[in-house]
Amino acid sequence: SMADLLLLFRVGQKRYALEAISVVEVIPRVNLSPIHQPPPHVVGQFNYQGQLVPVLDLSQCLGQQASRAVLSTRIVLVNLAKPSSEKKLLGLMVEQVTDTLRQDQATPITASVSLSRPAYLGQKLVYDQDIIQCLCINQLLSTDAYNHMLTSLTINP
Repeated sequence: SMADLLLLFRVGQKRYALEAISVVEVIPRVNLSPIHQPPPHVVGQFNYQGQLVPVLDLSQCLGQQASRAVLSTRIVLVNLAKPSSEKKLLGLMVEQVTDTLRQDQATPITASVSLSRPAYLGQKLVYDQDIIQCLCINQLLSTDAYNHMLTSLTINP
């Protein structure tokens, strides 16, 4: 089922995963319009079916260089809201979406939890001799930052 599927992608040399069930669509890189005083790592916004969607550069967020504008760059559109509530869309810019993986195909690594680790880093998995870092998308932006940003998003005439 979708609930067990992970979407795998790359940022720099590392592999990451997020739950496929929260993914609305994966789209090619689009032109972004600027956001006034955006939160850290938010690189712009775009219009998705009449709704303005802020875009977070996961590469910057994860401590790498900004995502390169290469052909493989994608925006993974995710819904941060719980299934029954109104959609809270966020675009995640990644350098390459590779494939999907069923959670049971990978082996979780039980690591000692370090307190200094950011909250958005979930568990690590081993698959195909690669280590895959799962991301908790709800932890990437604070609710306050997200809501504040939405109130300031306006479509320019």
